Amino acid sequence: MQEILELIKIIPPNAWVAFFTALFTSFLTLMGVKLTNASNHQRLRIQLEHERQLKKEEILRDRIEKLYVEAKKYMIGIFNYFLPYGQVMKGEIDFNQALDMTIDYKANYNPERVLLIMDMYFPEVKSAFAEVEKVRDELNHIIHLFKEDYKRGSFSKVEWYQSFQSGLERFLESSTKFEECVAKIARNT
Repeated sequence: MQEILELIKIIPPNAWVAFFTALFTSFLTLMGVKLTNASNHQRLRIQLEHERQLKKEEILRDRIEKLYVEAKKYMIGIFNYFLPYGQVMKGEIDFNQALDMTIDYKANYNPERVLLIMDMYFPEVKSAFAEVEKVRDELNHIIHLFKEDYKRGSFSKVEWYQSFQSGLERFLESSTKFEECVAKIARNT
């Protein structure tokens, strides 16, 4: 121990000043690097969070556009499906011709896709879509009852057509409300 103290006394004071200056400078450099790294890390975290948010918004925008397009195809397909039955009720064609027209109609919509997108991303529009489906079911019921009367040969074309036309109007109204609901979400996304 004595030898170490003697060795320290032999070192000139200028060397000690240089040593402590180098030590202090190294400490300051390490602190500067640490602060710079912490700042860069924070900036990168903010940047990544921002990019993640932008990507999420882009995905939602893409999904709402797909929902709108698929739902529009679906509602147009349903409307086109019903049109021949209105012609039957007006006496323009017979029921078999209407059936042939609906069979020949090539639907290019996928209602399961509409339901999937709604369930996964936009459950807030399900009630508006449920109204569209409710009116669709009412129209199917009108057609079913008309078909029964048609088979028996005892039916009033005017009454059935008025009922059917009223149902088509409600279908268009509910479809428009659904589209407006989807468009509102799209504007807010």
